[in-house]
Amino acid sequence: MPSFDEIRETLNFGNRVLWLFILTAGATLFTIQTIESAIETAWPHQRRVGGRTPGERRAWPVMGIVAILVLAGALLALMTLGVMLWRDVEANDSQRLAAVLLLAGWIAFLLSSLGWLGFGKLMRETGVIGPLALCALLLVADAMLLVGFIDIVPEFEDVWDAIRDILPFVSDDAGAIG
Repeated sequence: MPSFDEIRETLNFGNRVLWLFILTAGATLFTIQTIESAIETAWPHQRRVGGRTPGERRAWPVMGIVAILVLAGALLALMTLGVMLWRDVEANDSQRLAAVLLLAGWIAFLLSSLGWLGFGKLMRETGVIGPLALCALLLVADAMLLVGFIDIVPEFEDVWDAIRDILPFVSDDAGAIG
């Protein structure tokens, strides 16, 4: 029977990037489910907007843009964490700042879309300014994550070699360009 230390080493419990990757993937799935449940209601042209203030009506489409920016940031974060795991690269300060900005926007989006802690009401009362501020925050976070990902992304040949090593049925000429 293996010892606890062998199991711990095999499962790589000490790797923070791995656990951050798992948590980010879980949060992404939860966010996709939240957005999907919001979309499964009546179509936008069938929703009753008569009881809403004009600011709320203008903010409605902007929250869709916020949702897209949250998902784009989540995918960029997952890709960055995946490359960090694969290449054993440390995160730099701009990637950490981008992660904090993304997390702030992500939490604000989830709290406002789910209506938890009264944040949905607060966001509705701001009119279009609140969602626009979230858009600006998430645009900065996504741009910083994209720059950080481009900084650590490997060359195509390295990726193709890794795919060939994992999948033995991939031939050498399948990845030839030109």
